[in-house]
Amino acid sequence: MLTKIAARRWGSRRFALLDDEVLTFAELDSWADCIASDLAAHGVAWGDRVLIMSPNRLEILSAVGACWAVGAVAVPVVSIYRQHEVAAIIADAFPSAVVVQEHVSDRNLCAEVDSCLAAANCVPAVKYTCDPPTDVAGGWRVLPDRHTAAAVPVPAAPVTGESECLRLYTSGTTAQPKGARLSSAGVVASSRLYHDVYGLGERDVNLALAPVTHIAGMIAAFLVPLTCGASAVVMRRWDAATAVDLIDREKVTWTLGAAVFLTDLVAEYESRTQPVHVLPKFISGGANTSPDLVERADRLGIRAIRIYGMTETAGPAALASASEPLERRAYWDGMRVEGVEIQIVDDDGREAAPGVEGHIRLRGSRVMLGYSRAEDNEAYLAGGWFDPGDMGVVDEQGWVRITGRTKDIINRGGEKFSAADIELALERHPAIHRVAVIGVPHGRLGESVCAFVVPAPGTCEEDASGDKLAQFLLAQGVAKQKIPTEWHVVAYLPISATGKVQKNLLRSLRDSPAQ
Repeated sequence: MLTKIAARRWGSRRFALLDDEVLTFAELDSWADCIASDLAAHGVAWGDRVLIMSPNRLEILSAVGACWAVGAVAVPVVSIYRQHEVAAIIADAFPSAVVVQEHVSDRNLCAEVDSCLAAANCVPAVKYTCDPPTDVAGGWRVLPDRHTAAAVPVPAAPVTGESECLRLYTSGTTAQPKGARLSSAGVVASSRLYHDVYGLGERDVNLALAPVTHIAGMIAAFLVPLTCGASAVVMRRWDAATAVDLIDREKVTWTLGAAVFLTDLVAEYESRTQPVHVLPKFISGGANTSPDLVERADRLGIRAIRIYGMTETAGPAALASASEPLERRAYWDGMRVEGVEIQIVDDDGREAAPGVEGHIRLRGSRVMLGYSRAEDNEAYLAGGWFDPGDMGVVDEQGWVRITGRTKDIINRGGEKFSAADIELALERHPAIHRVAVIGVPHGRLGESVCAFVVPAPGTCEEDASGDKLAQFLLAQGVAKQKIPTEWHVVAYLPISATGKVQKNLLRSLRDSPAQ
């Protein structure tokens, strides 16, 4: 078990810092045991799913460790998801236990989760909040804190390298989030890459700036520290000025995140007039990172490294060391890593020559066990290859460059959303006849959401306005990050002979001078 091995090696050393709260490796292990004991007392055992939904806090890390102590599958869910997404996840995962932070801004997550549980007819053995619940009638218990004594011994979990230990839901081309089932061996091997390639160890300090319930945050705040002894400084929420201050105070040596974070950090450093400690390494994945941004970071002393990876590979499928020249770090997405084969094929499935663009296929021990729903596993092809829906090239040396996507997803700051999901939600509005959603370039986030709407006959302009439609989506519980920020009312949508919306023409229409 990772927390016990780490506690034996680095017991009293700092594992994580959040605000002024410090957690050592030994305290993490002890806390995980306390939670695991309570889970076991409620009958949660090997193979059960435990849904964990909260903004960044140390309880998430302890709860994941507790899941693995009893052999349960941790199911972290990003807290930006609302009932629309959570209902689908609960219906699929059918959790035996739930851990949430009760209030997030003006939302009551306990109430939201309860409504989704009821809709799925799912009755967990136990429901925890991270703080004392205000609605005790809902059957919610307080998650055991780090000082709670274990109530019952934690039974040994029959975990193997091929056991599912982590399930992360990611939006793809389907309307519902897809559950990527990650194995213990794949998760540990992917985490060890950061030690093997970057030499990360006990002297390193990481800034965990992404949500810990996302693969990037899970790697940075939990998995890399547990496998190499590094320390994590966890941010509750992203703020570039706070991040630079933390980097300076804690002498942070590396971080991992989407390009949007690097964009903000570079701008913040450029605005500073007083000298501060400059972040030595930024590993950028999850969204396209422009060469210009890498070059700007380099001028500041930040060695930015583009990598290629995804939830389905438990992290990187290709990466480069910080010692690589700027040209490679700025224009390529790393080299193939051990445990993941990357193949480029043409439209007919024939392997392409080095340097020729084609469809990317992945295979190997780090690739997920599969999606949780059988119908989503059409992405698996003959020979065990997985099709992530990306286009790219691989040169003769094994360097990988991503050139585009074949799947209809929107990548907003590293969070991937299904365009079809947003379209289906909008189509429920009586003022809409047809709708198409696309991702459009955004200077900071990489992409933002744009909707083209054909109003229903007789609909007044106000009823089909962007403000009204945005409020409609929010009322359905759609994540705010999915709400289109750009709206176009059009007379028709361009349709192909097979009845598909020609989104390439919509992009051209949007970019034309008339628009």
